[in-house]
Amino acid sequence: MPIRVINCQATCANIKKLIEEQGLTPKDVKEILNLDSVQSIYKWYATANGKGNSIPSVDNVIILAHILGASLDTIYVTNEVLYEVKKP
Repeated sequence: MPIRVINCQATCANIKKLIEEQGLTPKDVKEILNLDSVQSIYKWYATANGKGNSIPSVDNVIILAHILGASLDTIYVTNEVLYEVKKP
């Protein structure tokens, strides 16, 4: 049964691109999301570059979608993966 899973690298690349298109800095995003540190955003950028596997929480993606004028479908990139679902 095919199941859609999030492609972390492509999703973070979308987020990075949208942030840059809006002229925002990682520090701006940190303030908007009320995060303790800008490191979270830099981790997303690293994931976008293929180094890491960190994506924002669903709550933060919803806020980002709103401030970036994007839909969740635009931000999230998914891959179809085949899983064998075993019934108990």
